[in-house]
Amino acid sequence: MKFAIFPNMEKSVFYKLFPQLADIFNELGIEYYLLDKYKKKAEEHNLFIEDKHYKSLEWITSHVSYVMSIGGDGAYLAVACTMADYPVAQVGLHMGDFGFLNLISEKNLKERMIQITQNDYILEKRFFLESYLIHQDGTKKMLPIALNDVVVGHSAIGKMVRLHLHIDKQFIQTYAADGIIISSPTGSTGYAMSCGGPVLPSDSKDFLVIPVCVHTGLTSPLIIPNNAEVKITLPEREKNVHISLDGTYTFQMAPTDQLIIKNCLKQIRFIRFKDQGFFKILTKKFENYEKKE
Repeated sequence: MKFAIFPNMEKSVFYKLFPQLADIFNELGIEYYLLDKYKKKAEEHNLFIEDKHYKSLEWITSHVSYVMSIGGDGAYLAVACTMADYPVAQVGLHMGDFGFLNLISEKNLKERMIQITQNDYILEKRFFLESYLIHQDGTKKMLPIALNDVVVGHSAIGKMVRLHLHIDKQFIQTYAADGIIISSPTGSTGYAMSCGGPVLPSDSKDFLVIPVCVHTGLTSPLIIPNNAEVKITLPEREKNVHISLDGTYTFQMAPTDQLIIKNCLKQIRFIRFKDQGFFKILTKKFENYEKKE
């Protein structure tokens, strides 16, 4: 069994935890590898790992069947997008403040790794969102895939924006709002939920359109079937609009552009353990966070 480890190298707790993780992997006969670009940062923090464990991304995508992100949900999302083209199963070791994607903790790390070696888990397939811009001259610009959401809003925080929503080439309405969130089921427990959107089960094939702080227009979230296509266009007056994908990538949108968002054929293979029902995880996360506060 081969694992690739993708840590958030900015989290100091990773450098303290890694020797424990390496001992568990060695005890269970799991081969583990990290990207070679991590070596310099690790050694700056006095974490020295044998060279045989450092490999290129090209090597990793050709040789491993499992990947582990270490950090918060942001680290998990980044790894999921990096590995979207490869048939790997992904699990996350939680080291963030709050999140729903990393299902292993430091306390149950060994127990969960034993379960993985015994194939004692459920493999969920979750879809990404695909989006692209169509420019005025008809050329198409593909944007990075998103596991959580695509958010369209004003480039300046706090300013209202007007956005035209179309679904399956039918005009729905113009929103005057702080923005619009197009969310996958995975993203429905993130920014979408904080803006009043419903929580979709992880195995749902639908996605969501959620207006943010609506000034005029329909305020209710919309549940969109998985084979639908969402299009966002702009009035000519809107010249400072940006698109954010998973809170990681940002792109400008011109008034003459059309933004298309739809279900992506690529899927993440998400490891969930048998005692972790989706809604049980959801409620437990909030309970634990409230206790922490």
